[in-house]
Amino acid sequence: MKKSNFVGMAVVAVCAVPGLASANLLLNGNLDVTYQQEIVPNFFLPKPADWVNDGFRSTTGAYEDEMSSEPWAGPAPTPVTTGGVAGDDWAVFLKPFSGTATNQATGHLHQTVAGTAGSNYTFSGWAGGESNALMQDALFAIDFFDGSNNLISSAELSILPTLVTANGQAFNYKFYSLTSAAPVGTANVRARISMINAIPNPAGGGQAFVIDDFSLTADAVPEPATMTIFALGAAITLRRRSKK
Repeated sequence: MKKSNFVGMAVVAVCAVPGLASANLLLNGNLDVTYQQEIVPNFFLPKPADWVNDGFRSTTGAYEDEMSSEPWAGPAPTPVTTGGVAGDDWAVFLKPFSGTATNQATGHLHQTVAGTAGSNYTFSGWAGGESNALMQDALFAIDFFDGSNNLISSAELSILPTLVTANGQAFNYKFYSLTSAAPVGTANVRARISMINAIPNPAGGGQAFVIDDFSLTADAVPEPATMTIFALGAAITLRRRSKK
């Protein structure tokens, strides 16, 4: 009886060690917190805090007007959050129509966190597109970098095939998820949403590409203290069995 109780205590201790539960690694994952970015002199647009926005046109290069934060861009079915100014629920509005047929628009919104090789990372969130949005691709991606910030590999999910498919929801919003294992050498992991080579639709109409409420999680990796408890429990079990 004493043997059973002692081994049971070791198992309970393992479960109680902090750090095993999966949590959202992203800051401002709901995109509610914003700051003002100067687009051209004396003209500002809100952008999501803690995220990096890279925008460029294929011919003329970098620009900042391919996306902005908007309080109207994240209605149901996305989760209702109230972390914005005056308790608003903010989301990001990407603008395919900010490109042209000969100067296509590309925009990336991303955030980088510390990573661990061998862990499985899951990037998930909401995206939707109005029926006349035109672009070469729309991506959810997880990028893996080494300690010198060199890209090792990327996992990408194209959401374009279903982005504008009508589903009865505002902006045709849908939930997407991507999982990938961090390769050997991973030191940092970047969660990324991309609009690739977008152009205005000559037919006009609604062309918004909207995104909201993101999460990046990793499989729990036992901490050294946890591994010590596992080893202790095993050693005790073996010792008691050897005394039989």
